[in-house]
Amino acid sequence: MSKKNSKWLYHFSVPHTIEEEIEIDPVTNEEGEEIKQFKKIKKEVPLKCALLKPTRKHYEEGELFYSVELSKYIQAGMLTKTLLAKRFANDGGALSDKDQEHYSALYSNLHTKEQEVQRIQLDTGSAKKRADRLQKLILEITSIRQQLVEFESTQAALFDQTAEHKARNRSILWWVLNLSHIRPNKDGELEPFFKGESFDEKIESYDIIEEEDDKGEKGYLKLAMKKFAYFISFWYSGQATDKEGFESAEELLDEVDVFSVDDEGHEADDIYKKATEAQIKAEHEWVEEQIAQHEGNTPPLEIDENEIQKVANEESAPEEAPAAEEAPAAEEAPAAEEAPATEETPAVQETKDD
Repeated sequence: MSKKNSKWLYHFSVPHTIEEEIEIDPVTNEEGEEIKQFKKIKKEVPLKCALLKPTRKHYEEGELFYSVELSKYIQAGMLTKTLLAKRFANDGGALSDKDQEHYSALYSNLHTKEQEVQRIQLDTGSAKKRADRLQKLILEITSIRQQLVEFESTQAALFDQTAEHKARNRSILWWVLNLSHIRPNKDGELEPFFKGESFDEKIESYDIIEEEDDKGEKGYLKLAMKKFAYFISFWYSGQATDKEGFESAEELLDEVDVFSVDDEGHEADDIYKKATEAQIKAEHEWVEEQIAQHEGNTPPLEIDENEIQKVANEESAPEEAPAAEEAPAAEEAPAAEEAPATEETPAVQETKDD
């Protein structure tokens, strides 16, 4: 059994509904003959999917494919990461001084607030006060992390048009085409998901499935293809190398709807952004558990998206805050000078008495 399992990296399934014809109670006609009756019912039959564990031959062919694709993009005139980085360096860097200061300030602020959360968690005071303070801190941390995700996504996009990035994406597609297997029949064997022997033949099969309607009769095949791409992307980047790694990736997939499409047909946000949101939600649940262990029943930490946006807006405009605080400081200055003046009068009189 273990020897058979060693051939595969990971197994998963995709929901699939089929129509099945079943025989129901027969009827008798006027001549006394029994007539069979059939009825169509919908039945859930999950599509079994599996990722093939690559062999040495797969790795050799995959590395060769990447090298050939990289060479093609370079010959087509695309810059490599090294050349693009040099160009940014000659132009003063990919980040302006203002952007670098803002980026550093965000990380410093995040570190400070996370340390404050840890201090509050160790506090044994009132659970109600700690819950209120933790909720405010988590709102602020959520806002900072969202800003960091957006900032880092923008910076990463600068290198999306390099030869290496394009070749990497093509290489991932090659692995998807060669590692994806399904079991189309309940009692059948696992077989390649994409038909054909060569890359061009398999990519043609890929394109046919990609054109299927998400909610159509073969929409489940398109969902399976997206899941294959999702898992293999995690595997290719080294984030899922064993069963536990793939299970963690699948938990994230269950936590957030990665393949959701909005009303305008746009696909869901980047997976890393959704991963951050899932992590933030987990932090909320953990904080609630910590508070409950000390004081029992406490009000739940409900997170309002409007509040998060409000905090984000406040933090994105730091320059206005000092201006608002300078006015009262100027008004208080005369009052501060008048106080010592009343005290100096007796001191002068004492000198004269001496």
